[in-house]
Amino acid sequence: MNRYYVIYNPSSGKELAAHKVFGVAETMMSIDDAEFSFYATKKRGDGEEAAKRACNLGYEMIITCGGDGTVNEVVNGIMKSDYKPKLAIMPAGTINDFAEQLSLPKSKENFASLLMQKKFGTIDIGKINDNYFINVVGGGAFTTIAHKVTIDAKTILGKYAYYHRAAVDVPEELEVCENINFIIDGKEYNYKTFLFLVLNSAGAGGFRYLCPKAKLNDGLLDLVIFEKTSNADLFQIFTKVFYGQHITHPKVHYFQAENIKVIPENQMVIDTDGDPGGYAPAEISSVHNAIDILIP
Repeated sequence: MNRYYVIYNPSSGKELAAHKVFGVAETMMSIDDAEFSFYATKKRGDGEEAAKRACNLGYEMIITCGGDGTVNEVVNGIMKSDYKPKLAIMPAGTINDFAEQLSLPKSKENFASLLMQKKFGTIDIGKINDNYFINVVGGGAFTTIAHKVTIDAKTILGKYAYYHRAAVDVPEELEVCENINFIIDGKEYNYKTFLFLVLNSAGAGGFRYLCPKAKLNDGLLDLVIFEKTSNADLFQIFTKVFYGQHITHPKVHYFQAENIKVIPENQMVIDTDGDPGGYAPAEISSVHNAIDILIP
């Protein structure tokens, strides 16, 4: 019998996550010898603790249903456990950057079909200090926008809640400039930084080609640094981001590395997979071939 442990965020996807996970379970149990256990998160950190319990109980697979924040918590629970079950991500949140990079299906019918195929790939996971991330770490302009959006706003407006918040904050965010030392695989660089992002996959924040050279299993993280420049320059750069053409701009610096140290002149807030992730200074590294994940 296949034993699945489902961790879902009931407020995700305009509160449709529960409908999706129970629908998938019903379909699976009608055609496969499967047993499902369910856990609904209630507060920050619940997903990590639930994932640790699932690991300790020896479940073959953890299915997580929610946004990037829920996935991040589950990944942390798996990575901090000795036994690491396979992971399946059922996208249901307001923002599903990592699921979109994997082209995972959103409907419960298509996800159940994918689950039946049992096709897996091994991916890297990022580590920042003592915690883990599956997709992105960032600091600087616009990286704390997601932290200001309420659950009610996400439930009502979906992804447009983020766009509205970003539009409100544009004048303030355009003033951001942090003097940061980056130590990248032992080599030191210093930039007056508007924004930096460290990615495991190619995309984040709805931009699919932020790090166009990124691969999920190459043992490397991709770092893109947007140096402070004029607003006209920034506008030109961000129009190129949609096509992955920004990395050739002289005010954009692109690296691939196993280890990255971020040392700002002043303590700065770090975003990790769309949620608050502590503060820099921080050490960020790639954990190669860390987790087996369901793929199309």
